[in-house]
Amino acid sequence: MTYQTTTDLSTQLKDIAKDLSFLARPRYPLHELKMLFPEHRLFIDQMEDTDLPFSIDIESKKKSIDHFLGSVIRAEISQDLKDLFIQRAQDYSGVMRMMENFGTSSFYQECVGLYGTSIGKNHEALHCFLGELSKTFDEDRSKFSLGEKEARAYLREKLLETFPQKEFEIKASSSLLSDSSAGRKILKLNPHKAHSIAQLDIFLVHEGWVHLGTSINGSYQKENLWLSSWAPRTTHLQEGLAILTELITRSMTSERWFKVRLRHEAVAMAEKGSGISSVYEFLLDQNIEKTDALKLSLRVFRGVPLEGGMAFTKELLYLDGLVDLLQYLRLLNVEFPSLWFGKMSFDEHRFLNCNKNVFKPILTYFPKRLLEHQVSERLNSLKDLANRFFNDVR
Repeated sequence: MTYQTTTDLSTQLKDIAKDLSFLARPRYPLHELKMLFPEHRLFIDQMEDTDLPFSIDIESKKKSIDHFLGSVIRAEISQDLKDLFIQRAQDYSGVMRMMENFGTSSFYQECVGLYGTSIGKNHEALHCFLGELSKTFDEDRSKFSLGEKEARAYLREKLLETFPQKEFEIKASSSLLSDSSAGRKILKLNPHKAHSIAQLDIFLVHEGWVHLGTSINGSYQKENLWLSSWAPRTTHLQEGLAILTELITRSMTSERWFKVRLRHEAVAMAEKGSGISSVYEFLLDQNIEKTDALKLSLRVFRGVPLEGGMAFTKELLYLDGLVDLLQYLRLLNVEFPSLWFGKMSFDEHRFLNCNKNVFKPILTYFPKRLLEHQVSERLNSLKDLANRFFNDVR
């Protein structure tokens, strides 16, 4: 195995991944949504219709994947690493099939292949585990909220405690379905809402420390540049880690936890047959504000038919990822900071963990607060709690 070989393969992967994160901008059958939710017409008008084509040359991407797979087969690297690279390429092929089948049942089948399903899961154990966790959260008692400019300044100050200014940028973003998100070296914040300090602290640890942090660290993995590239299979670990970080830093509020659980329940409802109108009504019955109920419903039905029986199952990975990560940390000899090496799946992290002397992954930035003794104690308590309800990695 040579440094140049892994660098070349990583570069090819990065080129393939470019522009494939197509679900950031909502696309829906707008005429149908306006019929179902006439009171939300102005909000719906801000979204893009499913009739609009994706601005990606899929055939060219497919050729790039075929070329990449040929390069992997010929490469002088271990079979284990070949398998990981092939799995990532297969992920990207799955994403393109989702694009080709947007709004159909085939989209849902591809989604299940990438992100899993709620069907057949041990819902009783998960419900009991989440119920125990619910007892530990405080309400958001922030005394005031910050507008867009003040919120960006607050987040910038907090991020500078971990990352130098050159490594990140905070931008206003009108992403319709979320209040914050993170891209490569960019944290995006909804400019149309005021945010409490507690909400901004959640954005800090979830989007900033985890999603932004792993992107930045991945860019420094000169011998493992593939860790700087997003792939669908990294979502499971990423979202589980982000929720876990909220928990062990005590950033999670009862309001936030309630919405995270509702998101999971809404996906399960949709997969069992509930249409978007039924999910929306269910959320309203939970005293969710109307616009937030619509946003959450739309997240659940991204890319799938609105009549029910299918869902965008990526939304399950916040809680499924949390449970699986706690069991993973309990069962394996894993150093917690190593989860920040870059964008990884569980299999990829296990591979690096077993081959540290060969691949020499580096950790450039890590939040100091996560090294505090009380954080380690909370992490151990959560691992013990998960072990009460789940026997092994699911």
